[in-house]
Amino acid sequence: MSSFSSRSSTPTSGLSKLPPIITNEADREFLYELNGFIDRELNKINPQSEEQRYLVYKSVFNKVIEHVTSYKTLLTAIKKEYEDTIETIRTGQREAVFLQGKLKAMASEPSTLRNYKKRADELEERISIIRKENDRLHEELQELKAEREEREKKPEMIEPPKREVKKDRRQIPGLTLEEATDLPTLHKKNERLERTLKELNISLKTRFLPKTQKLQLKDTLENKVNYRDQLLWQSQVFKARGQRLKIALEAAQAYNRVKPPHQTVGDAVMLAFQHALGAGEKEQTAAPTAAGDQGDGTSSEPTQSSTFEDDDPNKEKEAEMMLEYIEKFNELFEDSKFEEAAIHAANSPKGILRTQATLAKFRDVKAGYQGRSPLLAFCDAMMSSVKSAASRPNEGLSLDCAKAGLNENRLDLIYHWLTQDKLTPSVEMGQLIRDHCSCKVPCMCGAQALAQHVFQHQRSHPDIMLCLLQQGKVQMALQHAQAKGVLDQDVLLKLLAQCPSVQLVDILLKDQDAEEGVGGGSKGVKGGGPLLPMGVVLVELCRIGQWEMGKNWLQKLVYTPLSTKPEGMPRGEMLHKLVSSDDVTSHSQWMELVKQLQTDGHEELSLQLMAVVTVAMSMKLAFQTLHDESDINEETLD
Repeated sequence: MSSFSSRSSTPTSGLSKLPPIITNEADREFLYELNGFIDRELNKINPQSEEQRYLVYKSVFNKVIEHVTSYKTLLTAIKKEYEDTIETIRTGQREAVFLQGKLKAMASEPSTLRNYKKRADELEERISIIRKENDRLHEELQELKAEREEREKKPEMIEPPKREVKKDRRQIPGLTLEEATDLPTLHKKNERLERTLKELNISLKTRFLPKTQKLQLKDTLENKVNYRDQLLWQSQVFKARGQRLKIALEAAQAYNRVKPPHQTVGDAVMLAFQHALGAGEKEQTAAPTAAGDQGDGTSSEPTQSSTFEDDDPNKEKEAEMMLEYIEKFNELFEDSKFEEAAIHAANSPKGILRTQATLAKFRDVKAGYQGRSPLLAFCDAMMSSVKSAASRPNEGLSLDCAKAGLNENRLDLIYHWLTQDKLTPSVEMGQLIRDHCSCKVPCMCGAQALAQHVFQHQRSHPDIMLCLLQQGKVQMALQHAQAKGVLDQDVLLKLLAQCPSVQLVDILLKDQDAEEGVGGGSKGVKGGGPLLPMGVVLVELCRIGQWEMGKNWLQKLVYTPLSTKPEGMPRGEMLHKLVSSDDVTSHSQWMELVKQLQTDGHEELSLQLMAVVTVAMSMKLAFQTLHDESDINEETLD
């Protein structure tokens, strides 16, 4: 390096002397780093891409310029020359591509013009052909017009067309080829068809009438009803007149028998009318009976008025209007206008079509509709008309409407109906909504929350707790059971069997003395310790096929680090406490659990459980023996 520096420092010409490139160790390390950078970047890019390789070396050249300050001017000039040259080459390439395209366009221009000319010749030829065809058709049209004018001038005797007997060559349905060629068989078939035709004609004349006949009957009925109303009015007038004449006659006869002074017959009649009018007003103010027969067997006046009410024509008109309403519904239904028929039935007067029979009719429709099903349309229309009808559907009809919504997965519609108080909730409806849910715990579709809303109306507490468990709200379910006084061992076992979960097992086997919550410091359900004995929970999980959950919980209990245990309780002591507090599980059931752990390959866990169970059973037996001996000693002393 020193020799190189000495040689380069010796002037060889009159030009200015340049400093050496590598002067110290830092320059050499810079060159090593630069070479390493080049190798790394070239490995990252496509070696066939000239553009990418150019960018790598351009970056390296920039680093060299920044590092070598003495040659910065020279290297910058060199870099500029290189970049100008490369840009010139790129510009030449772009212009070459443009010129090449322009050259191709110019080369193809003669052929394009030739094609256009050829196409123009073809179109002119087609135009000439079309013109010739138009001329020919025009000539034919003129000839036809001339023939028509001549034909109209000469009246022709048009002979009626001869009726041709069409020969039907189709095979007679229901007959084979041999029977169709057998004359006796054809005679029998002809007689049978003639008999059927005669029966149909008779049936048509006797059973069916034209629609105009119905209108005539309606007009006749209306005329007769008007005539009856007129006769009723006349009869009332005549009865009132006869009653007045009767009163006047009785008053005149009484006057003739007595003949009081200072009174004429007219005065006696007027006085009788006044007495009759006062008695009539008293009878109207009193509450008349439905059939007010007097003691002498004569019928009183309220009886006659009730008879007139029974013959009220307004009732017959109302019945006729309902009949027409039902006929209109049947017409809409038969025309497959299910949406209109549903609205028509839901708004029927006095709810005559808001029945389960109508709902079954919509449910039987299997095809021929678009959009939502006719059953759901009827249910929605019926719910929309609850306010105008001023009554909710009964439990059966409400249950059918809920089924229709669930069949089309319209939980939002059922929720809207329930919150708007348009359905009559029932336990069966809540169970139907709850069974519709297919989610794993916790429920994500909202069906369990909706079922809980229904069960709360019915105060069905076990069903409410089950819905809360399926929503993952275990603590809330147990608190609800405790508040309603239904928290006992049978209820907890039933909930565990219906909705097993790790969270429920944790809460059931949690020490209630250590934490304040469900149980309120009660053992099992009644005292301190877990809500259920550990053996009972594990045996129940094994019975319902959830042994894997119980085994995982047992492993978590035994092998959990000490820092996560309550109050730093050792592993063995926690397991020993749970086993010792279990007075329900028998020794044989514990041994079955130990055997199940051995079968699953958990030898250490099974040995530990068997040891704890053996110690706990021994201590219980010892305490029992000591207690029995103390009782014997007390009896001996006595």
